[in-house]
Amino acid sequence: MKLIRVTAIIDGIPIFDRPIKELLDQCSVGGALQLLTPEGYITNQQIRWFKGVLLPALSKDSGDSVEWWETKLKLDVMPDEFTPFYIPMGKQIFPVIPSITKLSKPKMNQMIEGSVSKCHEYGLTWVTLPDKELRS
Repeated sequence: MKLIRVTAIIDGIPIFDRPIKELLDQCSVGGALQLLTPEGYITNQQIRWFKGVLLPALSKDSGDSVEWWETKLKLDVMPDEFTPFYIPMGKQIFPVIPSITKLSKPKMNQMIEGSVSKCHEYGLTWVTLPDKELRS
């Protein structure tokens, strides 16, 4: 997914960090544009950091899967938000952990801060909070 920021609004018209024609030239039939509020955009960044930076780094460091780390952190940091629900399939019942996409911006902040704190408790002191200076 490509995110293009609105850098200003002049006379009611949004200004992007690239010319609008260049953005519209990338559109094709069957594609879509998605508009995000500043809150939604920031939440999207939070989710991308959690799933795209933190979890893969933990997996690489420990050898455990990304999925294992995601489940562990969800249940250790916010167990009430991630109470499993159960889906019957045939003669079996499978537990499903809810997605982080259900969290609000403040709750995602809690998840990120709590995850870093838990990692420190696990002895993974190299884990740090997201840093704007490191963002590409």
